[in-house]
Amino acid sequence: MKTTFGINNPNDYYKKLLLDQFKEFMTEANYNSPRYGIICAMLAYHLREWIWKCNKEEVKNYLESVGIIKKSKMNDDDYVECKFNEYVNEKCPEFRLIHEICNGSKHFYLKKNGIIKDTYQRKGDFNGGFDGNAIQTDDLVIKDNNNNEIIFKFQLKTVVDFWDNMIKTLKI
Repeated sequence: MKTTFGINNPNDYYKKLLLDQFKEFMTEANYNSPRYGIICAMLAYHLREWIWKCNKEEVKNYLESVGIIKKSKMNDDDYVECKFNEYVNEKCPEFRLIHEICNGSKHFYLKKNGIIKDTYQRKGDFNGGFDGNAIQTDDLVIKDNNNNEIIFKFQLKTVVDFWDNMIKTLKI
């Protein structure tokens, strides 16, 4: 099997691409950068596909061991992949936000009926108080359909941590 620039498996992809890019994004100079943020979202989203394509048997065995699929369905790859997607979305709800950011960057716009209403770059300021809300930092912000403001970097961190745990769980 041919690989891309020496990225041979999901663990390589996670460590050499996603984790390195995430560390760069989380620096003070970059965590308000749409470029770093979108690249991280794309890498975090596509790791799911790498895990599925490279480690189907491990995924199948894991999903069967936690009762998501029955042994009789383990040979139905389409069914199992669908169940894997459902599992990821259930265990890591933030993944859906990352998915929409990733697809929005690919298709030029966010889904009309998605869970994200809007995204923007917030420039921080100082308002003089010291109640914990005095300083707003520069951030990439997601506004959901309930008008909640969600800080992108925290959602992305949750997804990166989820993948770290999944790689360890699957022993890949």
